[in-house]
Amino acid sequence: MSARRLNRRLFLRAASGMAVAVPLLPSLMARGQTAAPIRRFVTMYTPNGQIHSAWWPTGTDTAITLNEIHQPLVKHQSRLTLLKNVDLKSAGGGPGGPHQRGIGTLYTGQELQDGEFVDGCGSRAGWANGISIDQAIANQIGQSTPYASLELGVRATENDVQGRIAYSGSGAPLPPMLQPLDVYNRIFKDLVVPDQNGQMPPDPMLAERRSVLDTVGDQLTALQGKVSYEDKQKLDAHLTLVRDVERRLATVPLTCTKPNAPSTLDPNSETDMPMIAQLEIDLLSIAFACDLARVASFEISTGLNRIRYPWLNSMGEGHPLSHMDPEDADAHPQLVARAQWHAGLIARLFDNLAAISEGDTTIADNTLLVWCTEVSEGNVHSHTNMPFLLMGGGWHFRTGRLVDAGVTDSATGQLKTASHVDLLVTLQNAMGVESQTFGLPEFVTGPLKALA
Repeated sequence: MSARRLNRRLFLRAASGMAVAVPLLPSLMARGQTAAPIRRFVTMYTPNGQIHSAWWPTGTDTAITLNEIHQPLVKHQSRLTLLKNVDLKSAGGGPGGPHQRGIGTLYTGQELQDGEFVDGCGSRAGWANGISIDQAIANQIGQSTPYASLELGVRATENDVQGRIAYSGSGAPLPPMLQPLDVYNRIFKDLVVPDQNGQMPPDPMLAERRSVLDTVGDQLTALQGKVSYEDKQKLDAHLTLVRDVERRLATVPLTCTKPNAPSTLDPNSETDMPMIAQLEIDLLSIAFACDLARVASFEISTGLNRIRYPWLNSMGEGHPLSHMDPEDADAHPQLVARAQWHAGLIARLFDNLAAISEGDTTIADNTLLVWCTEVSEGNVHSHTNMPFLLMGGGWHFRTGRLVDAGVTDSATGQLKTASHVDLLVTLQNAMGVESQTFGLPEFVTGPLKALA
């Protein structure tokens, strides 16, 4: 045993801050290959449903005309996929009210735990009972970057099941960073980038970490002649990983430009809200360009949603507005304007990413975003025919279309809707995670064939 003992302390020092998991598996031997495009994944949440009459496009399949809400995305229509007849079937049971169950299951596919969070109707629930899809994907593709994932939020201030969309595991929500300066300080403040000539400036910390990595590498090399063939394969894989950490310490893509530090903004302010959202989108774009992270979640407000949008002249509180009739003369234009603004943030992200070349493609070509809310229509708290929008993912499925995921029984004429958990399976497959299950197994039939 002593011959195989590694200096764990040295290795952890070397990987400090890199969020690297290090299982001794032979599959790690392929980590140095860079031929495959880098894929990126984003979950997005906005609260309290959508106005369906302004959401669904006209036309069929690829011959669609986008509706009011999606007008900011017309430029990116070829990247967009809208899904019909997908239900949150896993939100039909367990503790909690409809908003609680909706947001808890949205990206986890799991029911809620028992708990003391209270919704507006007096229902009680705890956190979601499983990992969210972004974190399941980050566990697979996020280990090659300094940050496995980034959690961003705009006025998502409540530490409540209605205020969290990302989970590292059962009962383990991940709070979002709520102001741009926090995002900057976490990922950019100490970032060293190439100068105008493409040269990296001296970095004492980098030199120290290289020295530590050299020591770890020497230890691994010395062990190779003292172990079995099987263990030698594992050590080779481990050494490849060590050198990959070294490579990432030493190399920052030339497309990476360190942003200026943003000013301090108030995460509770309705005045600062649009600036916070835009800056967070821009910082996420740069993080993707610098390959500092490949997975992110982005949430606007919470299921509680007592906020106004004064820059849109929308002065009603969001949650009460969503309880009005969808065609109410006051509520309808306010809710549509808000949803258009949300869509505009997606457009801003993909505008940014489309401007960054990546080989023969752009980062936008290699990014997949999913956007939804916790209820389908706010006034009835439904979980059927959820307004799911995908942006990107063209490497895995055909885009630029409206997809009906429901299947009509030829004998009875009855519509069988799809489970959103099957959509989550499809998303993880698109990101290279080969698992055929996710969330509650009783709602999983497999990847959505309609997206193929």
